[in-house]
This record gives sequence, C-alpha cells and structure tokens, in this order.
Amino acid sequence: MRSIDKIEDCLLGDAPGLWCQQLTPPAPEGALLPALFLDRDGVVVEDVEYLHRVEDIRLVGGVDKTIAACNQNNLPVVMVTNQSGIGRGLYGWQEFAVVQDYIMEALGVLGARIDMVLACAYHEDAQPPYKKTDHSWRKPNSGMLLAAAERVKINLTQSWIVGDQASDIEAGRAAQLAGGVLVLSGQTKQLASSSVSSSSGFRVRVAYSLAACRFLAGHMRSMS
Repeated sequence: MRSIDKIEDCLLGDAPGLWCQQLTPPAPEGALLPALFLDRDGVVVEDVEYLHRVEDIRLVGGVDKTIAACNQNNLPVVMVTNQSGIGRGLYGWQEFAVVQDYIMEALGVLGARIDMVLACAYHEDAQPPYKKTDHSWRKPNSGMLLAAAERVKINLTQSWIVGDQASDIEAGRAAQLAGGVLVLSGQTKQLASSSVSSSSGFRVRVAYSLAACRFLAGHMRSMS
C-alpha cells in the first residue's frame, strides 16, 4: 500500500479544502464498473470525534472482508469523508495524512485495499480558507462521488454507498447511485434509521456494520 509521500499531491490546486488521493492505477479503458463508496468514521473505523491521532484508530470488526470481496471482484472501493475538523482548525492535513496511512496499512495487512480517498474540509462554521456554505463536495452533496466517477470511470447507477449518517446516504441518492446502506456502527442508531428511506430508483438498507455488507460485491458484479 503506497503511503502519502507528499501532501500537496493530494490537494486540489486552488481548493485547499479538497483532498483526492489515487491509491491504485485506474482500471483499463473499457466497460464502466460499479464501485463501493464508503464513509470513514463510524464505518471503516470506530467513530471518534474529530479523529486525528493514530492511537485512537480502531478498525470496525470485519470491514476488511467486505472491502476485500470488492477487491477480488475488481470493483473500485472509494472512501469519501467530510473532515470539518480541519476546517475548524482542530488538526491539519498532515494529521489527516498520518491517520490515513495507518488505516490503509492496517487494511493491507488484512488483505483489503482502498482504491481512492476523497475528503472535504469545507464547512459553514470553518475558519478561512475553509469557510464555505454548502460546498458541492461536502456530503450530503454528491461532489466527492461525482469527482471519483470522473477520475476512475465508475458506473454510478450500479454503485452503492455505505455510511453511518443520513448525509452519507443522501449523497448517494443525489449522485443517483443504485442504493445505500445505513450502518449502526457509528452515529445513527436503530430508532433513528427510519428517517432514511428508499425512493424511486434508490434502495436503502440498514445493517449493523460494514461487515454485514459483503453481499454488495456479488450484487454489484452481477449487475455490471
């Protein structure tokens, strides 16, 4: 797993609040593949408020199995994460990079691989230059998903997103994905899960964790 050699290479030009890290080569030209989009905190790692220290990282049990199933089926796995803590000045991209390296290495040891990571530090309550209201990349907006699809040629209409908040699922709906899974391993609990529902062309499921979403690899592969 390639570590982050230079932070500037992951930041997008004149947009200091946007992070885009390509961890594996893009797929060869050909048919568009569905992808699995993952929120980070509460989905891949246990939810810690404004996570920015390696010693606080704990992988959610079984996440490697679901990610590895996608890897084995040649389906891209894309992490999309809001990072308002950077915008609020609680930590910086350097701390974010160290945390990301640790997570990627921990997954790699377990035989799982993330292909791309996108993050958005913009927030309406952030400090300059990160203070922006309703930025297109900040979930529940779809900007991170659309940017990933443009870079690695993803079939969005056959893709799914897994998140622990309604904003994750709504980002998937806005990007016109096939569906989303709201997991209860993070901020949303069973009683609140009914606030997110299916709609025409977009299915919503509820699961206890990403480990229960291994079925998505076979489901997406059968559709491609």
